[in-house]
Amino acid sequence: MKKLLGVAVAVLLLAACGNGEKRLFKQALLATSKGQYTQAMQLYSRLIKQNPKNAAAYANRGLLWEQMPVKDAKERVKNRTYAMQDYQKSISLNPNIPETYNNLGALYIDMGYYPEAAAMLTNALTLDRNYFTALMNRAIAYSKMSRTSDALADFNQAFQIRQDVPLLFLNRGLAYFELGQYSSALDDFTYLISLTPDDARPYLERARTFIKMGYPAQAYADLEEAVALKPTYALAYYYMGDLMYRQGETDYALGLLVKSKELASQYVPTYDLMGDMLSVQDPVAATANYMVAKKLDPANAAKYNRKIQLMRTEEGRERVLAERFFPKD
Repeated sequence: MKKLLGVAVAVLLLAACGNGEKRLFKQALLATSKGQYTQAMQLYSRLIKQNPKNAAAYANRGLLWEQMPVKDAKERVKNRTYAMQDYQKSISLNPNIPETYNNLGALYIDMGYYPEAAAMLTNALTLDRNYFTALMNRAIAYSKMSRTSDALADFNQAFQIRQDVPLLFLNRGLAYFELGQYSSALDDFTYLISLTPDDARPYLERARTFIKMGYPAQAYADLEEAVALKPTYALAYYYMGDLMYRQGETDYALGLLVKSKELASQYVPTYDLMGDMLSVQDPVAATANYMVAKKLDPANAAKYNRKIQLMRTEEGRERVLAERFFPKD
């Protein structure tokens, strides 16, 4: 199951030329620090009008476009386009600032342009090979491209620079998990819990690792801790339901999945899992779950259509159950 990876974007702090420009630049930085993004945007635009070659102003205005509140997805796309244009303009004016490449690379990750992101972040690292944030971001881009070994190499290089950043341990743990190196993933998630004991996410990820390692009791304990810290954690209820079904607690498991649906009604795997659980005892309800999953996830319609077809016979229903809970090696 793919996990969303956080992207840290560094603020570009550069001194502008000329006293008037420095004053506007400092005012814009101050407004940004106070969350007054519209005012900061206006100040950077004034600065650019005064000096169209001020690369720092373009770079920081680009970052503001990303931070501006948006009313809908359409406006977010528009703002990201403006941010991309500002970053690109900044690079054309001054191609020697690693922060600008990093920020453009991070934006490309958000936009789903992973090869382009990796290229920009490589440019940043060419200028500063010890740039921690760029290493982290390139590792994320590599992870999104399924270049997990390359991602892990960047995470480990970042680890040589800093060992106090929770996001590093989360993302490196996820990379280890994807490679099947579960003991190393477990170490990272356990250390992450020591750094952020009140964060539910590390408990969930360690639980997923325990499941892969064959320790369901430890996994369930971590999931209980996750929902104690975050009672609305739909994904934790999803995994708890799966574990409880495998332990023979069918009614309890289904109740956990109902809770997961209530908290995240658009989360497709819950419908798919519940359908598989109900395939033998209630094929009509199972079919209803597959139909919802198909509607929410049309790209995988063939998968759900197959299961719906299998619900028509006893042999097909048993096959669905076996494929989910008793897969062949």
